[in-house]
Amino acid sequence: MGFPARYVLAVLLPPVAVIGLGRRSATVGPIGVILLAALVTYALAPWTPWMILGDMFWAAAAIWAVLTVRGAEEDERHEPFSTAEHHVSPERHYSAEDQAPREKD
Repeated sequence: MGFPARYVLAVLLPPVAVIGLGRRSATVGPIGVILLAALVTYALAPWTPWMILGDMFWAAAAIWAVLTVRGAEEDERHEPFSTAEHHVSPERHYSAEDQAPREKD
């Protein structure tokens, strides 16, 4: 499935859009829970002001899915802002490591 199709799915069915994106597939659960909260809100309070809450839940799930798909696309293209292109060196844990007080014997 190409990325343009995933963007459409991210708006219509957010959890389905992030399935199969490698390590990003772990976001299926939280996105699915938010989408279920939207659907439950629609089922319990149809055509009331509470539908705005359901709309906000759906928008949150869709935004999270779109950002996840965009991140996967940037990683695949090796773009400069890709998270896969930025790594932290494990050698130093904090900037003042050289100035850390030494243990006294």
